[in-house]
Amino acid sequence: MTFEALVHASEVITGRGVRLKDGKRITDEDLGRIPDGAIVYSRHSVAGQSVPKKVEWVGPTEELPKKWSEVPKTDLKRKRAIVPGLIDCHTHLVFAGDRSAEFAARCGGASYEEIAQKGGGILTTVKATRAASEARLIRLASARLREVYRRGVRTVELKTGYGLTAESEIKTLRVIQALRRKFPKMTLKATYLGAHAVPSGVDRSEYIRKIVEETLPAIGRQNLADTCDVFVDEGYFTRDEGRAILLAAQRHGLPAKIHADEMTNTEAATLAVELGALSADHLLKISDSGIQSLSRSSTVAVLLPGTAFYLKAHQAPARKLLDAGVRVALATDFNPGTFMCSSLPVVMTLAALYLGMTCPEIFAAVTYNGAKALGLEAHKGTLEPGSDADFWVLPFRKFEESYYRFAW
Repeated sequence: MTFEALVHASEVITGRGVRLKDGKRITDEDLGRIPDGAIVYSRHSVAGQSVPKKVEWVGPTEELPKKWSEVPKTDLKRKRAIVPGLIDCHTHLVFAGDRSAEFAARCGGASYEEIAQKGGGILTTVKATRAASEARLIRLASARLREVYRRGVRTVELKTGYGLTAESEIKTLRVIQALRRKFPKMTLKATYLGAHAVPSGVDRSEYIRKIVEETLPAIGRQNLADTCDVFVDEGYFTRDEGRAILLAAQRHGLPAKIHADEMTNTEAATLAVELGALSADHLLKISDSGIQSLSRSSTVAVLLPGTAFYLKAHQAPARKLLDAGVRVALATDFNPGTFMCSSLPVVMTLAALYLGMTCPEIFAAVTYNGAKALGLEAHKGTLEPGSDADFWVLPFRKFEESYYRFAW
């Protein structure tokens, strides 16, 4: 193991206060800004690559302890800031195919539901993803992950859901395993989303039975996924169906996540709380009772303003959630149908402009709260001694510039 230091950062933001408040009601005082900051971290070898491991020390450059004075240093000359690596806790990054024609149709007036009823939408991507080899999916996803890394993201959740057969879903999970080996400097979390839609020509109840009795047991035996998600919404899966699938997933060691209350209010957020889900995601149509349920729970509200922007839909009630004391995370929902954009900083801009979120709320939403939505908050989302050294050296002097400079 070796050690290195970054010194004379324009600022280091540790996020220590965000962790102390467990991601709720965050203000600027919680960010832990250190002007002219420094960080010492260890490195180790993974799959033949030298990657950062743990934070050893963080503080003002002038207070760098003597024990670290001889380690190799990079001087940032007060021109670049350091923050915890960003966490994109909701993506559909592994897919094949192209849906640009559907986007054009939607811009011409067709609704998401109308496109789906004509055999488009998710099922278009399902057909292309089923046909793609593992090698092709790895190539496509690798290019996307390189873009994601360049924009500061160090931890990514990758959902399945474009296979919709046991074989194709497991193929996607194997792709994610391969991507983990290829990108040791990133943390990739795999979520099984077989209940993304009912595939065409398949009996609904039989499909759910196979998920519960065949696919989930196979995934559990092979330790292929970290969590399980269900799309609980009108036209997709009901609350009772979602509950049955997620309870089965929990029996196989997979914590729950839910696509919740996006197109209609089905009280899916309340179901997420009932099941102790890590997160309830989307929430465009969440009810006041759903907000209150989340405020009394550990479940994170993951907001995806890029999707609403793409669909020209009303945004989720972020201020009501935040003011009620709900932990809020932000994610891209990068996918080929409703947000073909992998940039988390772009989503941060949308959150500032359209969700009314403050700088400290945005910071918490893409660091600690994103980690909590994946069950990783014990060692990710802040820069403190002992935390993972998943830092991002910004190309800017201040964190705010990362979302002020739109689509950089």
